[in-house]
Amino acid sequence: MNEEPAPEAQGSSEKPGVGETLTAAATLMRDFPRETMLPLLAIQAPLVLGTILLTVLLYSSVFADEIYPRGGITGATEGAGQVFVLIVVVALAIILGLVAQGATIMSVAGVALGRPLTLTQALDPAFTRLGGLIVLTLIFAVVGGLLAITLVGLALIPFLVARFGIAYQVYLLEQTGPIEALTRSWRTMQGNMLRLLGIILVWVALFILIGALVPASPGPGGMAREARMAIDAGLRILQGGIAIPIAAFAHAAITLYYLRIRKENS
Repeated sequence: MNEEPAPEAQGSSEKPGVGETLTAAATLMRDFPRETMLPLLAIQAPLVLGTILLTVLLYSSVFADEIYPRGGITGATEGAGQVFVLIVVVALAIILGLVAQGATIMSVAGVALGRPLTLTQALDPAFTRLGGLIVLTLIFAVVGGLLAITLVGLALIPFLVARFGIAYQVYLLEQTGPIEALTRSWRTMQGNMLRLLGIILVWVALFILIGALVPASPGPGGMAREARMAIDAGLRILQGGIAIPIAAFAHAAITLYYLRIRKENS
């Protein structure tokens, strides 16, 4: 295993800039691909393959008489049975996604601090502290949903994203509770918001740009169901293959940024 100090461990005392942080994250992924991407791959690969298998089984049996929607079960909007399965699949995807995010944060921090973790060591706190990760996510979802109702609320969202953007890192790395993680994130990001917001905006732009290159799922007509299921399966695998490095890059950048800020404040 490569034991050389990661970019974060070599950082200066100055506040990290957007370009510096993104470069450090990219370098970390290049030098430590296993530590930065394996936690996501270990969770997302079974999830993607399981969703494909579930879609094929359901639309070959239980939903054989239903119209196969664009994207398969993840695109279902009609029929109580299909919508119920969709809700279950989305809920499971969110929960497992939080585990993958948490494990990636732990693994990136381990490398950055010169203490690389095994996959099991990275996954353990993500699973054992999953309840708090869910609480944080629910808080963000509810507050974001309420703010999105009005234009004033929408304008506040970027501010709150920047102010609470390191809450997951604080929660996992400092072993705090969800509320304490939010309050520490609020205090820590005083004077550091614009840089974090810049990092997040670059990641979102990258995600949209690369995601736009993925072909759309075929519509309901003009193609046999089996062919559409096969195409959807290929697209899900392609989307997962693209999403993993992009998500790893985002988690690495935010985690490295937090570690630098924490070092300055210690």
